[in-house]
Amino acid sequence: MTADPQNQQSALQGNDVGGNLTIGSITQTINYNQVIQEAKRTGSPINLPQTNVTFFAGRDEDLKKVHELLQQNQRVAVSAFLKGMGGVGKSELALQYALRHLLSDYGGGICWLRGNEGTLPTQLQDFVQMQLGETMPDGLDSGERLVGYCWRRLSERLEGKMLVVLDNVKSSDDVNPFLPPQNGKFRVLVTTRFGLGNAMQQYTLDVLVLAAAVDLLKSFLPETDLRRGSDAEIEKVCEWLGRLPLAIELVGRYLARKPDLSIAKMQERLDAKKLQQEALTDTQRRALAEMTAKLNVIAAFDLSWQDLSEGAQRLACLLSLFALAPIHWQWVMDAMGDVDEEDLEACRDDELLNLHLLERSQHGLYELHQLLREYFQFQLQQRPEWQVLRQQVAVSLLNISKGIGQTITLDQVKEVASAIPHFELLGHEMLDDILNPEEDVVWAFCGIARFYESQGLYASAVIPSQNCLRETESRSGLDHLSVATSLNNLAELYRAQGKYNEAEPLYLRSLSILERQLGADYPSVATSLNNLAELYRAQGKYNEAEPLYLRSLDIRERQLGAEHPDVAASLNNLALLYESQGKYSEAEPLYLRSLSIWGRQLGADHPNVATSLNNLALVYDSQGKYSEAEPLYLRSLSIWERQLGADHPHVAQSLNNLAGLYQAQEKYSEAEPLYVRSLEISERQLGADHPYVASNLLNLAALYHNTQRHPQALQSIQHAIQIYEQKLGTEHPDTQNAIGWLQTIRDAV
Repeated sequence: MTADPQNQQSALQGNDVGGNLTIGSITQTINYNQVIQEAKRTGSPINLPQTNVTFFAGRDEDLKKVHELLQQNQRVAVSAFLKGMGGVGKSELALQYALRHLLSDYGGGICWLRGNEGTLPTQLQDFVQMQLGETMPDGLDSGERLVGYCWRRLSERLEGKMLVVLDNVKSSDDVNPFLPPQNGKFRVLVTTRFGLGNAMQQYTLDVLVLAAAVDLLKSFLPETDLRRGSDAEIEKVCEWLGRLPLAIELVGRYLARKPDLSIAKMQERLDAKKLQQEALTDTQRRALAEMTAKLNVIAAFDLSWQDLSEGAQRLACLLSLFALAPIHWQWVMDAMGDVDEEDLEACRDDELLNLHLLERSQHGLYELHQLLREYFQFQLQQRPEWQVLRQQVAVSLLNISKGIGQTITLDQVKEVASAIPHFELLGHEMLDDILNPEEDVVWAFCGIARFYESQGLYASAVIPSQNCLRETESRSGLDHLSVATSLNNLAELYRAQGKYNEAEPLYLRSLSILERQLGADYPSVATSLNNLAELYRAQGKYNEAEPLYLRSLDIRERQLGAEHPDVAASLNNLALLYESQGKYSEAEPLYLRSLSIWGRQLGADHPNVATSLNNLALVYDSQGKYSEAEPLYLRSLSIWERQLGADHPHVAQSLNNLAGLYQAQEKYSEAEPLYVRSLEISERQLGADHPYVASNLLNLAALYHNTQRHPQALQSIQHAIQIYEQKLGTEHPDTQNAIGWLQTIRDAV
């Protein structure tokens, strides 16, 4: 068995491209952290967002009714009384409902998904991975197959009902394909500003009743504040604001900051702001009409806006350019690199957060309410530097994308996942804001593609890669280098899926563009030749692969020098070809030279050195030179465990190969635990239907056969063949080898 090389040189892809919460009344409080911690002690999966609400009045009947509906129906949608209206409190109602009933009714946990991001499958996948520690199998796309798998795994693991919240959904078409099965294990609560037809049981959430609206506004004033007695004037303000919780909160906090401002004077200021809106230009009026908030509510926003400094206003406008999703503060600092870090933090903390125009969702993450985001975008259009701010955000997002490696660990998946909705926005709405489009448009799509590809979700990675190819062709022309990069990256995904006939013409076209634009001896041409050769080797077309490997090696040696790490990669891959053909005497010196270069250039403990050691050991192993192979396997395993961690797929490969060495020497008791550990790692990290898992199963089947455990051998080999046929096809050499083993085992049985 040959280990997959660590450096197959897809270099084109790599180089070009809190507190107490009051519900219903002041006397009933729920401690958010206490509820979450108690629920998590039971092992329930929970991803509830943080809430900063300290007074939640006037919704007791709504909470009760929603609970009744969820006991009678498995799916309930909470919509606004005024269609298209935000700020009614739908999301907070859902959150408060979840907190109130988590411990008593939803022992299976709570899954909170953002329905406005267009990334429901990705969010669900992240929930399963992070909360259950699951690894997605190979071959799942980003749509219904992935979602179906996630709901099945949750159903199997749930102890009690799970509440699934889909927050801020736009239409039933956005969510219907992704809803959990109606098997009694899930209750679905959807919040929306729009009607969802008959797709599920509807519950309409009205604005606050007047008494509750008055109580809410008063809650922001100290108990000793004499203005609390101005009931008639407070009622007038609340009615003027449409009894909308978001607007009442902003006005209440405005009053709290200005203790000498009377309620009557507050009303005068609101009236004045509305008059200003009525005097807007036609262009401004059209922009304002696109907002979903009513003019009276916007007047409340205006009061807070005028209290902001110029720097805070600029920051608010920039924040509105990110997607309606959590925003990492580091991204903001990157976008506003021209502003002092402490000044930026002061604008954030002393102004936006203090005025509750921005919410801190968790450490380093911040969010805007949808209405406030719309309002800030309206204000952005009035600023002379609006285009500069858009360009700054685009640069920040591109830098995030460029920082994503071709392989990311499960620990990194969650961090990268938070960027996906922002990448989606970049690719859909901000391509014209990219300062260097000929080189950087590729990166508007690469981040998403790499996110999926690193998890083995190749079909999901294909979609942004296809979009990337389309955009580079339309913007730069069919023969541009960025098109060659896009072709190469898409071909790499097809090759990983075993779609060799689809990959080959893309590789060939990419190579042709590179040769015309750069010349036949350019290092990028060598990379393209290498990748095409890898395709042919995977197909068993060894005679077609060899001259490509040799030409790639020749270019790299002449252009980069004989000691360059890329030369070592070419030597390694050429040696793999010879090893696949049983030409061990030709493979050995290439592995030795590759090992020598990587050791000198990268250090003795680099993972690439472990690759050379592993592959060299395989050559000795295949020739029966076990005493020479074993120390190389052990050293390779040691490096990979130290550098990559004990659960990395390369560690699994190393364990598999070491076990094979022991099996060849009939040391079955030493081999079996290594095979088993290798299989467990591969299934966890790569998914239960990855070809490497099939290789593990095949080797384990051989061990069972050799130790006369034929039923176990038969079960393992049949499972391996099923994976091989699904992933590689019936005619692939690995599939045929496994079928041959099946016959051997059947004969023994």
